[in-house]
Amino acid sequence: MIKIDNFIKLFEGAVRDSWDRPALTDFRKSTISYRQLAERIESLDLIWKKAGLKRGDKIAINTRPCALGASIYYAAVSKGYVAVELYNAFTPADTQKLVNHSDSRILYTEKRTFDAMDFEQMPQILCAIDCATGEVLASREGVGELYAASSGILAERYPAGMKPSDFRVVDVDLDDVCAILYTSGSTGNPKGVMLTYRNDTANVQAITPGFPFHKGENYLSLLPHAHSFGLMCDVVIPMTLGMHVTVLGLPPIPMNVKDALMEVKPRIFYGVPLIFVKLIEYILGADIHSPEGQEKFKDYQNHPEFCKELYDKLMRETGGKIEVFATGGSAIPSEVESLLVDKLKVPFITGYGLTELAPIVSYGKVGKYIPKSCGEYLPEVMELRIDSPDPENIAGELYVKGDVVFCGYYKNPEATAEVLKDGWFRTGDIGTVDKNNNVFLLGRTKNMILTENGQNVYPEEIEVILNELPYVAESIVLQRDHKIVALIVPNMDALDKAGLGADGLEAIMRQNIVALNNKIPAYSAVNDFELRFEPFSKTPKGSIRRFMYK
Repeated sequence: MIKIDNFIKLFEGAVRDSWDRPALTDFRKSTISYRQLAERIESLDLIWKKAGLKRGDKIAINTRPCALGASIYYAAVSKGYVAVELYNAFTPADTQKLVNHSDSRILYTEKRTFDAMDFEQMPQILCAIDCATGEVLASREGVGELYAASSGILAERYPAGMKPSDFRVVDVDLDDVCAILYTSGSTGNPKGVMLTYRNDTANVQAITPGFPFHKGENYLSLLPHAHSFGLMCDVVIPMTLGMHVTVLGLPPIPMNVKDALMEVKPRIFYGVPLIFVKLIEYILGADIHSPEGQEKFKDYQNHPEFCKELYDKLMRETGGKIEVFATGGSAIPSEVESLLVDKLKVPFITGYGLTELAPIVSYGKVGKYIPKSCGEYLPEVMELRIDSPDPENIAGELYVKGDVVFCGYYKNPEATAEVLKDGWFRTGDIGTVDKNNNVFLLGRTKNMILTENGQNVYPEEIEVILNELPYVAESIVLQRDHKIVALIVPNMDALDKAGLGADGLEAIMRQNIVALNNKIPAYSAVNDFELRFEPFSKTPKGSIRRFMYK
């Protein structure tokens, strides 16, 4: 199915062609050119070889998104090592466990994390480096000294300096593993997703034509690089095209995101739904919630000038060049999707993927996107089937086969066998697909509730509606003692702004449950709710760790 060169060959060509152009910037900090990136990659490869590392050895990257982290990823995969991406929000104890589980030899992390770890309990690690400063935090067998002498090592190898033709990636088999991504740090049986060069190359082939990635242009990276969505769309693809990637590296609060968009002026905006919701509120909230705005939106088709005014404002305050706003990872609130797609006619789409697919399954096409869908799956790199007698009308579990499918979980054959059979990957997601290949998801098989009268209830569908009701920040719907219960985290900021105290909160949420049940089938009615005042624990892509609340 793959029709293009291995993605690291594309990267090699991009580095050579973009030699003196900017490659990576930490927002409002330093920038390195593709030449400097090549020198960094070559220096690291020389250090790792002198330290005794061989092809296939693991390099652990445990840091917030940053230019150095992206450099290390490409240094590993372009020279035949395996990049181990560890989410920086994992606890130090979990990070240490996963460093050992992955058999990593070098660790890039942050000093505050490393200080809470025990280097003696990570015997395979030859050197630990602080991603923020480059400081060697600890080392064995003289590897720290190699890092300190890196400039001399490079000068010895290239006394006249590196030339574009000097930068070469290794020849690897497409089915060699290039990265391991851990989907969780808190379970007893870690699941390190092994992704191959074939997986990443298939994603580059499938995603690139659908978005305005252009050689040499600016790109803004907002997503975690330890998550496959962020790694593929914010690092792998733009750098195979010689783009200038600016890594936000700050909390993605609306002010930071807007400032970065205004400076970088990208053509593409990738963000998780929460980023979209907060940014729209930040930019357009006053207009949307004003009495005049609410009145005009009730009859928006007869107020095109008002919608155009808000469209212009949104586009202007996100840099003025965006050609597609894209989201994925979880469902976006339907009212936000309707605002963007129906009322303002913003070029907005959603997509769907999983870590095990590096991550692509489907994405919408601007001008053809169907709201509430996950866009079209991509037959050029995969087959997709639904375990259902009528896949268009009766929901079933999605299975995927093809070049995007991972090769298994690292040192976990039992978990691999549960999801891979005859080349088909069992996604665990339930949905339908129409005759135009548009995918519609209902929820996860493991979250589905089977009621006493035999009805299937998909909590995610209920949560999307509940999260749009007044003063609800986030929620989980689950089954307890044969009852459907909602765990609700209230939006305390909104309550404070409205002058509402805790006394009225219970009554407000009871009203919300009544309103919710009026919008959903009777068999899926929520019987009770429980208020919680701490945000739910999340995975790297922002999904709630449901198992912790059952």
